[in-house]
Amino acid sequence: MSQKVCALFAGQSVQETGMGVELLKRPTARAVIERLKPSLGQDLEALLTTTPDDDLAKTFNAQRAIHASHVAHWLTWRAAHPEAELDGAIGHSMGVVAALVAAEALTVEDSGVFIAARAKAFADCCAAFSEPMGLAAVSADDFNEVAQSVNEVPGVSVALWNTVGRGTLGGTLAALEAYAAKARDEDWPVKVKILKVEGPYHTAAFAPAQVPLGAVLARLDVRPPKVPVFMGTSGSAETDPARIKELLAEQTVACERHLDAVRAAYAAGCRNFVEVSFKPQPVTWLAEQLIGEDGAKLPGVEGRAVPTSELQAG
Repeated sequence: MSQKVCALFAGQSVQETGMGVELLKRPTARAVIERLKPSLGQDLEALLTTTPDDDLAKTFNAQRAIHASHVAHWLTWRAAHPEAELDGAIGHSMGVVAALVAAEALTVEDSGVFIAARAKAFADCCAAFSEPMGLAAVSADDFNEVAQSVNEVPGVSVALWNTVGRGTLGGTLAALEAYAAKARDEDWPVKVKILKVEGPYHTAAFAPAQVPLGAVLARLDVRPPKVPVFMGTSGSAETDPARIKELLAEQTVACERHLDAVRAAYAAGCRNFVEVSFKPQPVTWLAEQLIGEDGAKLPGVEGRAVPTSELQAG
């Protein structure tokens, strides 16, 4: 009997110049990229191979390149491992769209249509900001304390909650810098790093993106997934197409509760997690997510990172 696996997909930030050079040597992956070009753009191959890091980091480019990489990696791995059985899929932030493809709730083509709209809507929001905005990665022994501390600095909110002790705050750069200064001056037991991004994703600043994304989602066929998709917007398993559509639109402004999604997957019986990616990321967080109140690792958890170099031709 084959071992069941829960698929993991990263969010924005894993982009890197040349991320698809080796991937495109696999016939299955190249075929996937060709299927995505009509929606994600004829520059997709350049984004995956030659686009400089500074340009690739732009929201519109990063989201398109990352999604194409996710889907091409996953379907190449699946072609080489037809015996593999899924028992769930989790996508961190924008990675949830690839998770929906893995769960067969979205076709490759429709996923590209949605990501193209998402990338544009997010980029449009960033272009309209009246002052510099962004994100700050914050780590502590307990991120609950960080979540409470944001109330002390106006203009800062929790954008992503990744592990027991790590997450991301969003807001204006001025507010984030004020938070970092207050933490330093008052000797808070936290580490704060301002990130080089265009905006505070998953905060109210992206409310204007909901309308265009809702319009696109109304036209797309989201099917019941073959396995539960554990979504960070709700922090739980989702199987209803209408609910999934609602959450995809709500994700623009809602805190990404990735920690809750991973824990929900464990509670549902998922034990073996696999991430197929140019730069695996969420799989490396499992040891900081699936732990008990005593800090001990929960039983039976296994995580496997499958980089491009380990992909068979498919």
